[in-house]
Amino acid sequence: MALEQKHLTIDELQVGMFVVEIDISWIKSPFLFHRRAIKSNKDIMLLKRSGVKRLTIDLEKSQFESADESEQEQSEEYSVTGDIEHGVAETVAEVDTVEDVQPSQPELNENSLDNPCVALDEEMSRATILKQQAEQAFNEINECARQNKVIPVKKVQPLIDETVTSLLRNSQALLTLMHLKRYEKKLFAHSFSVMTLALTLGIKQGIGEEDLKDLGLAALLHDLGWAQLPLNLFGKSKKYNDNEKKVVYQHQKIANILVGKSHLISDSVRCLMMKHHERLDGSGYPEALHENQLDILDRILILTDYYDETIHGLLDGPGLIPSEALRVFYKEAVQNKLDKLLVESLIKLLGIYPLTSAVELTTGEKGIVVEVNRDKPLVPVVRLMYAAEGHPLVSPILIDLEKDEQKRHIKTIVDSVDEKNDPQHLLMVDEF
Repeated sequence: MALEQKHLTIDELQVGMFVVEIDISWIKSPFLFHRRAIKSNKDIMLLKRSGVKRLTIDLEKSQFESADESEQEQSEEYSVTGDIEHGVAETVAEVDTVEDVQPSQPELNENSLDNPCVALDEEMSRATILKQQAEQAFNEINECARQNKVIPVKKVQPLIDETVTSLLRNSQALLTLMHLKRYEKKLFAHSFSVMTLALTLGIKQGIGEEDLKDLGLAALLHDLGWAQLPLNLFGKSKKYNDNEKKVVYQHQKIANILVGKSHLISDSVRCLMMKHHERLDGSGYPEALHENQLDILDRILILTDYYDETIHGLLDGPGLIPSEALRVFYKEAVQNKLDKLLVESLIKLLGIYPLTSAVELTTGEKGIVVEVNRDKPLVPVVRLMYAAEGHPLVSPILIDLEKDEQKRHIKTIVDSVDEKNDPQHLLMVDEF
């Protein structure tokens, strides 16, 4: 979509202008989002102090009268990721089309996730496109890692911004994508999902903007070392033998070497990446660290990496359904392996019946949880796939259990892998 843009120097920037691009890297920016309205002179001062000299504004979104209307503004497609290659420009332009019609973004604070700006189905299309963009960037980074080249961090930095933006609009869209059953592209899907969940939990914990940047980058790159290891061992879902363990345990060390080649990746990010397999009781690896050596960012990455590995069978055993994984995590939190407050926060975020859970209602009907009610977790929105008699419905029925006139509620979670529960495989939600 063509947008009216204008290039300015920092001295020409005024309150009310809507900035879409600045001339410094994302990592040095004073703000989490490059696309933002300038709300005060303090914003301008912060940009100056960060070294910004030139920037681009969107004239249509800016709230000011142009002093020189005779000047010919440049008209060009704007990419939400800024640094993504031309090969995905059309996809990015599609995101812009969606972006222009949505409401203003909420403030970044721990309560933002509880007040979505847009409906889930509306945000779902944006989230799907965002994931496609992320895969393009991740594949290039992975290829650089395989060839021992410098990691092009600029490929992912804007995507982290856009992920946070999507979460603030309606976090359940990206959380739905991370719960879908996977068949291929395990490494990318895992890395993107860990980033999504880590940022979600980070926002809920009130993590500041700079720490969110570090957390998002570390989460996306935490398993980069696998680029130089046999991928048949990643997500093996069976016990590793001793030789396989020696290989697997090298992935953090390799990742640390790879990211060390880039001056844009800070020591704090590298240190965070190295700790994602640690546990609070000292039973993790590679350093067997204890709770007093693990800060809030470490604990968030540990928990979110472990959750995605557990539900998708990326450890040395088969995957668990989300509700069962959360039960295991709570037990391990009581044993001081995981942070108990974070586990409780994760349960509240995902719900007693997490997204994509297959459930049976008191009527005998079966369906899939498609939207969590965080205020009333016992009454999510369910898409019914089987009638009470057990036969598949010709057309699925969407029911908000909070508003259901028949007063139905969830009787139990069912295992969709069991043929008796799901003979037509309608409760298994696959990746797009």
